[in-house]
Amino acid sequence: MSTPATPDTEPKRTERTEPAGPTVIETTVSIKPLRNIMGDVAGLLGESIMSLMLMFYQPSVCKKANIVISELVTNVLENVCDPDSGFVLRLAMGTERLVISVQNQVPPEVASRVLARVSKIHSTSDPRRLLVETIRERRLSRLKGGLGLLRLVAENKFHITTDYQDGILTVQADYRLESLP
Repeated sequence: MSTPATPDTEPKRTERTEPAGPTVIETTVSIKPLRNIMGDVAGLLGESIMSLMLMFYQPSVCKKANIVISELVTNVLENVCDPDSGFVLRLAMGTERLVISVQNQVPPEVASRVLARVSKIHSTSDPRRLLVETIRERRLSRLKGGLGLLRLVAENKFHITTDYQDGILTVQADYRLESLP
């Protein structure tokens, strides 16, 4: 026979007088060496972080995070210069911005190509038009790829920045949030 609950034995509930603010998520993933990667780690990281974010944020913002993570990590994996090196992925989801960056070791000639590509994106007043022109040029030359960073800007409204110091290339995608749930 159980004893009835009394005010002393009931769990105490804390009532909020104000609504809680938006959830802040920060995460860092570091993988090394790249030679040991045997599957779609870019897709896995993008999907996993998107699943976590969906618990707190609108699907449209979470999908953007997935797209950026997949693109930035894929760029690292498709352009490995040193199979014994690694990469660091960082995501910070705050109240006003979603910031995702990837860092990896690259030689100066690789960094200069990435820096030039981002500089070209920054120099255009119409990223969508640049995307269309670039697709047309690449199709005529039968080239594949090379559109990812431009797509992040033209189609997903991210601001891309780069930094190269001491052999480490950082590519960062920054998205300003208009409204959060």
